[in-house]
Amino acid sequence: MDKVTSLKEQYIKQDPSLIALQAQWPESISDIQPLQGGLTNQCWKITTSCGRHYVWRPHSVSTQSFSINRSNEFEVLNILEGFALSPSVQALLPQGLLVEWVDGVTLMGQHSEQLSTLVVKCLVSLHQYPLPQTHSLPIFDYQSCIQNYWQSLPSQQQTTRYQQWFEAFYQQYDELRNRTESILAPCLCHFDLGSYNIIQKANLDLVVIDWEYAAISSPVVDLATTILAEQLNVKESVECYLELRGLDIDKAQFIAIVEEWLPYLRFMALLWHQVNFSLHQRTSDKQAIEVLIRQLDLPE
Repeated sequence: MDKVTSLKEQYIKQDPSLIALQAQWPESISDIQPLQGGLTNQCWKITTSCGRHYVWRPHSVSTQSFSINRSNEFEVLNILEGFALSPSVQALLPQGLLVEWVDGVTLMGQHSEQLSTLVVKCLVSLHQYPLPQTHSLPIFDYQSCIQNYWQSLPSQQQTTRYQQWFEAFYQQYDELRNRTESILAPCLCHFDLGSYNIIQKANLDLVVIDWEYAAISSPVVDLATTILAEQLNVKESVECYLELRGLDIDKAQFIAIVEEWLPYLRFMALLWHQVNFSLHQRTSDKQAIEVLIRQLDLPE
């Protein structure tokens, strides 16, 4: 047995969903490699005997904890079939989702003055993508999201301070949502569109990956999520977004509503990292938790 075959068998034992993929996918699998960098769950690079490459995105304990539905992700990628910035979807199986492998490098860590502009451009392109009149895309619900994360937390991590934040953000959300929705019409949002999820191919084309959190929502919330993830300047990012979309909107009002969203999204991220830490005990999650707690403790 050669080394590649040995590793392949080892990975199949590690993740039984790969057995189902082998059985149900018509192409013969010649190689399996674990992908680094994914925080939600282990994904795999699949190579077929024909030399084609795919990404296998399985169901797991992690996807259950974060209420991630691969069927929703499949629906999103199908809707985006004509969108140049998304990978093509190959198959939806009961055990997971198979998508196109995108060869290239992520934009993360590239020290370009235009990096933030490229990220915002990707957001604008997505937010302007025309959706069919009828679809079954998921709708983002902040209250359900933090409630699901809260219920996934071990009871000893549901501290008094967390409980106070949870109740405050949960109760105040409806009023913020109403004001947010009055600014811009909802659209398809990515909810994790940072430089780490943008692949630049050899021909310099960009492709956005990891659509597992995508849902219909206000573009204001998606922009705020990206600003938080990329640690961008709010004023500059809003100005860039409005200019790229050609929107004639009160800039001060737009900046104010984005800034209002930041603590809500920090708390959502805090719960996310807390759940992920309870599952995987990663140092990166622990560090993120400490930073987010400090930020939430600061008076606005």
